[in-house]
Amino acid sequence: MIYKCTESHRELVLDFLSTDPILNLFVIGDIETYGFDSLDQDVWAYTDEEEQITGVLLRYKENAIPVHGTQFTDFETFLPLLQSLEEVRVISGEKSTIDQYIDYFPDLEATETDLSICSELTTEADAIYSVEKLKKEDISSYLTLQKACFKKESESEMTLSDMLNNETVLIHVIKNESGEIVSAGRLAVESAAAGMIIGVGTVETERGKGYASAVVASLAQVCLAKGKKACLFYHDPKAGSLYHRLGFQDTGEVWSMLKPKEEKAKKNFFEELATE
Repeated sequence: MIYKCTESHRELVLDFLSTDPILNLFVIGDIETYGFDSLDQDVWAYTDEEEQITGVLLRYKENAIPVHGTQFTDFETFLPLLQSLEEVRVISGEKSTIDQYIDYFPDLEATETDLSICSELTTEADAIYSVEKLKKEDISSYLTLQKACFKKESESEMTLSDMLNNETVLIHVIKNESGEIVSAGRLAVESAAAGMIIGVGTVETERGKGYASAVVASLAQVCLAKGKKACLFYHDPKAGSLYHRLGFQDTGEVWSMLKPKEEKAKKNFFEELATE
């Protein structure tokens, strides 16, 4: 049986997702942040004959995340539901789960990233003292950076302003002498166990100065100060070596994203762009 979840299902859904609190961080964090009544988000659950949840599907705006194992018995129920969500452009999740959907979405192409976790920073980033929180008056400069690094803006100025007001996102930045943002990253989602760092990028002319390390280290410090682990995904081996020097360790788990083929040339918002 599959049903759309409401607030009354919160405990059951989170109990199911808590079996892997790091890999399921996006789903857990979105539920804890936005709940079950947001117009931007829907959550469905599938229960077996014993009324135990064996699968969860989350839609947040144009993103969908199915959570279930490879032995999931009701894939044929989840698939048409996912296909019916016209607003969804990106499907992501643990690789073995997403691999089951690839053949059914021929217009989408897979990108894979490695999951890395930090429980303790082992190296101090020299430029960390240049890092500051994004202020509302600097949103325009931040969006310019996002477009330069990822070939698109992450949100509108109004949306990002609302997110900062509601404290649903934390963005750290580094500015040049002219006050322009040249490097940034964000703590996109948090749960009780961990926080996810994404969207780390440095403009090309400022790379090699340690800015990416500083931004990641500062965001990791925020997580660690709360007793949480810091997590991130990366694809580029150079980015991986940067993270490993800071104290991040690979989990061996792979996150896969199915997104439109025409976006393949665009930089992955998860992927580190700066090199040391």
